Amino acid sequence: MTPPVRGWRATRLDLSEEHTFMLSQRHSETTLAAISTKRFLLLAGLVSILISVATWTLDLTQATYACPFCRVQRSAIGILGILILLLPYGNRFFLRYAAVAVATLGLGVGMMQNFNGGWLAMFKGTFKLHDPIWFDSTILSSCAIVIMSFQLGIIFEVSARQTLRTERA
Repeated sequence: MTPPVRGWRATRLDLSEEHTFMLSQRHSETTLAAISTKRFLLLAGLVSILISVATWTLDLTQATYACPFCRVQRSAIGILGILILLLPYGNRFFLRYAAVAVATLGLGVGMMQNFNGGWLAMFKGTFKLHDPIWFDSTILSSCAIVIMSFQLGIIFEVSARQTLRTERA
């Protein structure tokens, strides 16, 4: 077991079987780091998969135009949602590795779409938002980037907490 970092003190409050709050205190400043429960992971994973399925439904019913960039991003969001659901049960190394691989592809495509669609048009002086603003590729790719970053943060936060709990046991 590794000694705690100097100046940090971790306190674990068991409120019930399902809820475990990890409080970290540094220099008498208490912060609630994150709630790492199976219920939160279930909610985050299901919302991610719902977003992916809803956007794929819009694409396959031809309610939106077929965009290969968007297809990669919505697939990455769905796969990361599945990985979030597997977090309490799977191998941490494999899940982190798969999450980084999928998120790198999705984030790279999202940033490329954002740069090619929005930033280049801004520098040329030809940027214009689409008439229904929710179909604008720059806004949609920015939302996909935020969602995938959030998912990756959840995966690494929960994996770090699982590692911390096994070291203390």
